Amino acid sequence: MRKKRCFWFWTFSFLVLCGCAEPRILEEVGLITTYGLDLKKNGSILGTMVELTIDPTTPKDVVILETEAFSIRGIRNNANKKTSKRLASGQLRVIVYGEDLLKQGNTGIAETLTNDPSISDMTYLALADGKARDILHVKAKHIPDIGIHLFRLIDQNTKGKIMPSATLQEVLHNNFSVGREPVLPILKKEDNEGIVFSGVGLFKGSKLVGKISADQSFYLNLIIDKYKGGNKDIEINSSKLKPRNRRLNKTVASIDSLVSSSDIKLINKEKLEFDIDIKLTGRLLEVTSNIDLGNLESIKLIEKTITKSMTKEIEKLISYCQTTDSDVFGLGEIYRSSVRHSKLTDEKWYKMFKEAKINVNLDFNVNRTGLNE
Repeated sequence: MRKKRCFWFWTFSFLVLCGCAEPRILEEVGLITTYGLDLKKNGSILGTMVELTIDPTTPKDVVILETEAFSIRGIRNNANKKTSKRLASGQLRVIVYGEDLLKQGNTGIAETLTNDPSISDMTYLALADGKARDILHVKAKHIPDIGIHLFRLIDQNTKGKIMPSATLQEVLHNNFSVGREPVLPILKKEDNEGIVFSGVGLFKGSKLVGKISADQSFYLNLIIDKYKGGNKDIEINSSKLKPRNRRLNKTVASIDSLVSSSDIKLINKEKLEFDIDIKLTGRLLEVTSNIDLGNLESIKLIEKTITKSMTKEIEKLISYCQTTDSDVFGLGEIYRSSVRHSKLTDEKWYKMFKEAKINVNLDFNVNRTGLNE
């Protein structure tokens, strides 16, 4: 009987507490789906917000708000003064940073966002090629809602391994982990009023220190992630492969159904040296040269030349990251977990990473060609 009374007491208390929650009527709330953050000359932050309104009497479902403040909280507070609806961040899906803001470093903006319990850890972060407000002000017939468009653009390309994943949770984890740096996908406004994924921003801590192209981001994903069903056109060079068309002055191999795995090992902790082993298989759809794909020797030649070409591109990527002190591969984490009592710090690792020898061992195999087999 006593247990039963306790049960009803706690049940009643829970219902009373729920009834005390502040009610929110959707028609009275402006849902922020996307933030754009840019640095102003006076050191303040220009916030551009995409507000989704749920009101049958309003002709527009999406409203763009702009306001200026010295803090994220101040931006939303100032924006509330410009709208008849109370702004809420519970549906925030994408945050786009302006390039100038992230070149400053130590902004603490991402950390500030985690203090707002209404913002999900799975919110996507991105870098604008230029100003974030220019991305959010894009107007095109195929983009009725810029906020939803950006979310779907990033989401499908992240899941398709076209761009590296950069959620709020992942970026903060990599930022505060000694031996691994965060990355952000770069969004660029095109001349025909579209938005395209144009590359990846590299960071040293919270400071933007470099960029790589969308093509190079494929090789970054080969190292830090796994492919399953991706596709890629690879430019290959060999004296035995000549373009079959005068229009083309190079040979390109088109591959799909890519499946990859990678393994990074510390092989020398005294004279710092790592092995990066990558296994990659794919279906060869087309080669823009006069070569018999039904011949086994021809397939072996293709595998060899693609392996050589990809290895060269990965080595270039690693070398560039070393010059920028941006260990986006997580080699420092592997060193820290492999060497006991390493007492590794960011500054110590930056020096070590720059001097590290990194061997790339890539093994590419064609598992079938086209649809003939």
